[in-house]
Amino acid sequence: MAELVVGRRLSGKVCVVNGVASEIGAAVAQRMSDEGAVVVGTDRVEHSIGDVALTVDLLDEAQVADMYDSVVGSHGHLDVIYNNLGVMDVADRALMDTSLDTWHRVIDGNLTSVALSCKHGIPHVRDSEPAGGSIINATSFLGAMGAATAQMAFSAAKAGVIQLTRDLGVHLARSGVRVNAVLFGPIDTATQRAVLEFGPDVLEKRKVHWPMGRFGSLDEAAATIAFLASDDAGFITAAAVPLDGGITEAFTVPE
Repeated sequence: MAELVVGRRLSGKVCVVNGVASEIGAAVAQRMSDEGAVVVGTDRVEHSIGDVALTVDLLDEAQVADMYDSVVGSHGHLDVIYNNLGVMDVADRALMDTSLDTWHRVIDGNLTSVALSCKHGIPHVRDSEPAGGSIINATSFLGAMGAATAQMAFSAAKAGVIQLTRDLGVHLARSGVRVNAVLFGPIDTATQRAVLEFGPDVLEKRKVHWPMGRFGSLDEAAATIAFLASDDAGFITAAAVPLDGGITEAFTVPE
């Protein structure tokens, strides 16, 4: 795999990375910083990632609103929001076997949190000078296709993030604010490997159906987010960008 080139496309931009304490969130924060951004990292757990590190419960509407007010109060503007939010729950199974409590927990963690971030963050991005900016919502390829296996609340929530992104992207297009989703496939993180390596040969059997036959790297994930955050992606909005090595486009893959 070729080495990824880092530019300075985000110089002068203030970028909020929500869910920054995860491996992907931390990689995105580092990439944005390397490209010249001022990075505000938020998570519900204490952390030290970003030029400013905040502990915020993104399901508490008052905390979300106060966080964005504070960022703009301190930095004068807000240009980019990356919502790296997601919850996977072992109790999330086929719908008939999933409790209502689990359903609410997964829907809130994956969809409501993104909605609250967009609701309170977008007005600041829209009203910053110069006008316009970029919102990127993390979602999953499972939100764009049917799956015979479990995690139905997760898939429904991620499909909701995709549709919310489309609606916001179209609604805000004339304002200069772009809103896009990234449909993650398997990215090489400890969490993802733990999910996929739960039995003998499980991962290798799944890789047969991955056109590229490998995990995506953290560097590739972070570079994709940085591109969508930058002005290089200025004509892309309301899009669901696959970051899955071709999984959602594959009918069959030869062994």
